[in-house]
Amino acid sequence: MKERLNPLLLSILFYSIQNGLALYTLPRVTAEYFGTNGWLSIIFIFVLVNINITMIAVSYKLGKGRSIFEIIEATVPKWVMVPFYLFISCVWIGLASMIMREYIFIMKIMFYPSLPAIFFVIFFTLLSFQLLRGGIYHIAKALVVLFFVVIPMIVLLFYLIPEFDFARFTPFIFKGDTDFFKGTLHVYSAFLGIEVSILFFPFVEKKWTKALFIGNILSTSIYLIITCISFGFFSFDQILNDLYPVMTLFEYTEVSFISRAENLCFCVYAFKVLSTTIIYYWGAQQLFGNMVKSVKPNVWIIIILAIGFILAMMPDSLLDVKKWLNLLSNCSIGIAWALPIFVLCNLSIQILKKKMPRETDHAK
Repeated sequence: MKERLNPLLLSILFYSIQNGLALYTLPRVTAEYFGTNGWLSIIFIFVLVNINITMIAVSYKLGKGRSIFEIIEATVPKWVMVPFYLFISCVWIGLASMIMREYIFIMKIMFYPSLPAIFFVIFFTLLSFQLLRGGIYHIAKALVVLFFVVIPMIVLLFYLIPEFDFARFTPFIFKGDTDFFKGTLHVYSAFLGIEVSILFFPFVEKKWTKALFIGNILSTSIYLIITCISFGFFSFDQILNDLYPVMTLFEYTEVSFISRAENLCFCVYAFKVLSTTIIYYWGAQQLFGNMVKSVKPNVWIIIILAIGFILAMMPDSLLDVKKWLNLLSNCSIGIAWALPIFVLCNLSIQILKKKMPRETDHAK
């Protein structure tokens, strides 16, 4: 029997795979697009993400554990779906490579300005290859270990509580030059990654869907803690004018046993970036593997990583990466909603087809 992913493992996995690098800009994004007390927007996005997760959970229950490929291709021929599978795969590979490249750009600016980016890309690619070879169960176990390396970094922010002041929040809510639609897309991108869980159906234990909600609650809690501390530590104008407010927060963190907290935290955060990158590559591998089953999984891994490597080397600046990330994130948000809806539509058709012969027989 194949090993199955249990709910506890999945809860940590779902937190780990969400786009963690967006956390470093989240306070500024919420202030820029939602105005004063913009951190409250995270609660609204949390509700939207839960609706999205509910659709995935319902798809699993109605499909009785079948993979989405079995569900879809029972109604729609595979050759019709191939262009859509290709599009989703390209978006996920592109998103993985751009998230990785953004981290590398920031790392180079902060610590290694003269070191060629290709060395960092090779390092991430080799780690990705080793993890992808083990399959989703081994990926999950590895990411759980990385979770316990990353999560203690959040504790350092509590050292800033003496400087925290509720007066900085102001009594006004969502006032300023706001753009709620763009803001929703930007904040939602911080929750991306969990949509790949729609491919987990054949690999999980029964009653696993609660893990989706627990993982999302964990992510939301971290986002709320950090944005609240930011809004209570900086003035509103300071948040707007700081490209990476969370990094600045860590700079102000004074701990006797750590000399440069911001450097340590950002380096350790490479594991969070790796987690997000890995799960998108794995999702693309599953889609390619379903399209052409005769090709061995390791061959697909090499092809996907080669594409990801080339894409990661293409941007010349951090600004180029951000443009690509905005486009790919918006596409991924569309996929996150469209794919479960499409699966649910197929399941509805299949359920209706099963009922129709019974009703005909009953009428006779």
